Amino acid sequence: VTKAYTYRQLVPANCASTVSPRFYAQNPGTGSKKPEEEPISNEPIKFFGSQAATWRAKDTRSGGSDESLWYQPYVISASLGVFLLYFCWLREESDIDQRLEGDLYEHVSGLEEVQLTVNYKYNKEHGLDTKDQEKRLAELGVDLGQLNAKLAAQ
Repeated sequence: VTKAYTYRQLVPANCASTVSPRFYAQNPGTGSKKPEEEPISNEPIKFFGSQAATWRAKDTRSGGSDESLWYQPYVISASLGVFLLYFCWLREESDIDQRLEGDLYEHVSGLEEVQLTVNYKYNKEHGLDTKDQEKRLAELGVDLGQLNAKLAAQ
């Protein structure tokens, strides 16, 4: 129902009215009458036999609509399969793929030293073997005496 249709129902075409259509939009009680609301009662609301008794929690979480198509999971699975087939096997390697094949320590300077220091500290605190970390730290040129003093100060 449009505003013009409602206005035509309220004001006949042969009757010239000085009241604007906005008047009816602002004062809904003057146009069509709505049924009066029921008075508020202090009686308990009946749960059984009402629509609330048949409502499932699943309807609240999912929105209550089971309108998905029966073939939707098959279409999504096939699309994902085709994408993975292309991405993993059919496409050509790019320069980014070749860069990602390398070791992370080659790309981020100082990362290996920090990682070895953290592992060394953890192993030392928990009484585990630290020979491998000490050997690699010595290869990187880290002074273990200074490292032990620094760890002891923390």
